[in-house]
Amino acid sequence: MVSDECYLELGWTAQPVSILDPDVCGGSSEGILAVHSLSKRSNLAGYRCGFVAGDERVIAGLVELRKHAGLMVSGPVQAAATAALNDDAHVAVQRERYAARRELLAQALISAGFSISHSNAGLYLWASRGEPALASVAWLAERGILVAPGTFYGSAGAEHVRVALTATDERVRAAVSRL
Repeated sequence: MVSDECYLELGWTAQPVSILDPDVCGGSSEGILAVHSLSKRSNLAGYRCGFVAGDERVIAGLVELRKHAGLMVSGPVQAAATAALNDDAHVAVQRERYAARRELLAQALISAGFSISHSNAGLYLWASRGEPALASVAWLAERGILVAPGTFYGSAGAEHVRVALTATDERVRAAVSRL
């Protein structure tokens, strides 16, 4: 089992728990991998760097595969990753920044008739007005706000739009004022 844990430190309503937590995996990581990315927690999206934790046997196999697949991480990126992983303070700052944006956008969207669902962690809000996603996309676009239709992510998103919390604070405030 592989768990994508890139948002593990960006839980809003509760602290997410790793699949490797003993209460989840029963104390055994056999057959389990947790994949972590520095793009979300440390704002290093372009670096394409992270790590895998879990079953040592499976990780050994991945290391062998990596040797032959040419998946090398450059020295400067490794140094940046090491610095980021050794500094939790910047993660707290990132989390606070995204939490403030989330609060502003969520309240503005709710005031504009949207409901927010499935947005307990991460860098996005899932918003719905109970209409086809493209109708909401168009309504928001008329106000200069770009969002992704939920249908990009599967049929369950047919009536949702995905609103990113990654715009600058200035742009978030501008979007809020247009709602």
